[in-house]
Amino acid sequence: MKGCLVRFRLFLKLWFTSLYFYISILLIPIIAMIVYNSGIYEVGDLSSLIYEKTASIWYVFIIQWCFSIDLDSKFYHQLITYPVVKWKFLLERALFSVIIFCGLMSIVIIPLVCIYGKFLWQGFVFTIPVYLALGCFAILGLMIGKHSLGGIIAGVLFWMMTLFGGSLLRELNAILLVYGSVERFVSGETGIFLAENRWLLYNRLFYIGLGVVCMVGAILKMKRRDGNAR
Repeated sequence: MKGCLVRFRLFLKLWFTSLYFYISILLIPIIAMIVYNSGIYEVGDLSSLIYEKTASIWYVFIIQWCFSIDLDSKFYHQLITYPVVKWKFLLERALFSVIIFCGLMSIVIIPLVCIYGKFLWQGFVFTIPVYLALGCFAILGLMIGKHSLGGIIAGVLFWMMTLFGGSLLRELNAILLVYGSVERFVSGETGIFLAENRWLLYNRLFYIGLGVVCMVGAILKMKRRDGNAR
């Protein structure tokens, strides 16, 4: 645990001195101006634009950065030959990316909640299963591609599928906050376990399950690489 905290402090130091950090901070006012000029003031449309359409691709690049430090260097090739628990490496880097992402999102969510009310953080919580699936899919791409570029490609493909594949995905669509019925479900106006809302629960469970499957696949892929290295 102590070693994990030391590595996290090093990651934060690298993050605050990296180009990714400055680009991420710069994107916040740019997106705010785009939202303001577009005239999107309905809370459902606004939350969908931020959480389901914009923040997801933001998360992909944060994951890519967290893994690129080890994956794109010779250190990772040395790491897989060490007698360490390999799945901890994946989960630790994934945890670092989640903490950085949530820290940046808090900068966005807190003022929005003050302006638009609690639905803005409820919408974020509702979108977490999609982030889980997206992140684990990108990590699987990292392991398959053996480079951080593989994570970006996998993450962007997943993001494009959720963004433009609504008619194909149908009830598994990830872009849901734009619909009034979903807005009422998220805000708690309708019962969570009502029959008409059951498909929403299945939708979120699907993305949670997809995330777990992709993470297990990434761990197995890493273990196989470890065995080949030996």
